[in-house]
Amino acid sequence: MSLLSAFDEPGRIMLGTVRVARGLTQHDLAQATKISQGLLSKAESGVVALDEERLAVLAEALGAPQDLISMPVSEVGSSPYVFHRKRSTLPVSKVNQLRAELDLTHVQVAGILGRRAPQLRLERIPLPEDGFDSPEDIARQIRSALGVPEAPVLHLARALEDAGVVVVTRPLGSTRIDAIVSWPTGRSPLVLLGDHAPADRQRFSLAHELAHAVMHQVPTEEQESEADRFASEFLMPAAAIRPQLEALTIPKLAKLKATWGVSMAALLRRGRDLGLVNDAQYRQLNVELSRAGYRTNEPVEVPRENPTLLPRVIQERLVSGETISDIAQSASMTEREFIELYAGGTA
Repeated sequence: MSLLSAFDEPGRIMLGTVRVARGLTQHDLAQATKISQGLLSKAESGVVALDEERLAVLAEALGAPQDLISMPVSEVGSSPYVFHRKRSTLPVSKVNQLRAELDLTHVQVAGILGRRAPQLRLERIPLPEDGFDSPEDIARQIRSALGVPEAPVLHLARALEDAGVVVVTRPLGSTRIDAIVSWPTGRSPLVLLGDHAPADRQRFSLAHELAHAVMHQVPTEEQESEADRFASEFLMPAAAIRPQLEALTIPKLAKLKATWGVSMAALLRRGRDLGLVNDAQYRQLNVELSRAGYRTNEPVEVPRENPTLLPRVIQERLVSGETISDIAQSASMTEREFIELYAGGTA
């Protein structure tokens, strides 16, 4: 699903983005700071400039540096659209909050990485309107560009980070959404990945968001199914997996899950999409999965992938003599927030 940015109008400052990311309405912030809602609205839109005293009060209430809340949105490079993989309907307020958090994370990541950001080896390949290239074709192109062989992708997050994609795993505040991605002009693609999902679903969500970043610059009617098709081919390339999906059984699906790092349900669906499982077999195997309780809790634990790019760069900066305070300042964060989100919760 896609969402048009509400924070990229000319003249706006990051005050509104930070407020929404904190889950506050203008009324909430006005109540907390005793600054009128009308003035806050004008300040967020860039119509009026706030004095240092009011900026200090707002920064304290929002737990953010003054230079962040007064930063022009135009300097952030906000992406016009973001895409997210959701499992059910989300309140608009929650979606907007996640979008604002994603914009803040772009600012934080750029400050943390600085010149240590890996070279971007990923290119946008929009789906052609004539249908000449399919999502599967583009998935194969991206695998080739990233040097991923036609075999199980053992370390998906690492492969994407090596290609310049930033992956951040953290609580998203709702189990209804698994991941969200954006790729603003001039910045690296960034995926926020929910930490609540099992590893097999996280991997599929990560490939799904990669598809959006590569193929979808604007929303399309079929964008979710297109992203799923890309993810299936990227994680389970037809040329390699086809022979293994014949004569599927529940035990065989469990064994394949351990090999390919995707859910039994995804493997079964892949078998049907490749014509190796007919409709009757597909229904029967799904019934068996349900009876065994595997629709909600599958057997076979897939190893969880932990992104390493940001932790490695932070450690390099600390070893070089910088302090937590220095890195937090470069990320436009308070020291407390930086420790909570990027330094494991401890100084």
